Amino acid sequence: MATPINLSVMKAFDALDLLGEDCRELTAETVARELRLSYATAHRFLVTLEAAGVLTTVRRGAFAPGPRLARLGRMAEDLAPLPPALRPTLDRLRQALGESVMACRYTPRGPLCVAVSQAQRAISVNIRTGTTLPMTLTAQGRLFLAAMSPRDRAGWAAAQGEAAEALSGLEPVLAEIRAQGHALNRGDNEPDIAAVSVPVRSGGRVQLTLSAFGMLSRFDDAFTIHALRFLKEAAAELGET
Repeated sequence: MATPINLSVMKAFDALDLLGEDCRELTAETVARELRLSYATAHRFLVTLEAAGVLTTVRRGAFAPGPRLARLGRMAEDLAPLPPALRPTLDRLRQALGESVMACRYTPRGPLCVAVSQAQRAISVNIRTGTTLPMTLTAQGRLFLAAMSPRDRAGWAAAQGEAAEALSGLEPVLAEIRAQGHALNRGDNEPDIAAVSVPVRSGGRVQLTLSAFGMLSRFDDAFTIHALRFLKEAAAELGET
């Protein structure tokens, strides 16, 4: 029998995942809106995280990262650093493909952009390091979902408030991703934006996703095939480091 998941702990980490370049502070209003919680529940999460030293009060009702979170973040970077070759690999792919390239790590809220090499184009798609992408609508997120076991996917959906019917409807797409070894997004998340993404595997697990992304009009079948060759070669090299 599977061990039950503590959903309160999951929600607490979901609240912390809201922090980023565009969200330097957390309020109960923000947490309640983004996580679909009551104001009282959101406030209780924030006060509890403050008591644990994970958050600190910067003014009445506003919370920022606390000393304990900073220490854990530094420790996480030390224990699970990004591959040293990641940055030069992204730059090399960007030059070869002429499109922006990024790497993402898994978080329960969605793929987290941990590195990006931005294409120098008159019209391009800008994504910053620290951006969290939707899980079910993006190529990167679908790669992570496809790599999960059915039980893990169901647990993720329950923790994130995703409808079981919606996840069930995505199963044929996930099966195709597993068979092909890559994922595509052609306007599924945002109109006119496309991405092609491959997994970076290490120790039998998907550690990162590697993606080229840009305007949908430039991501035809010929470009996708061309990009996949470079992305899969780079992913294999990164998985060995």
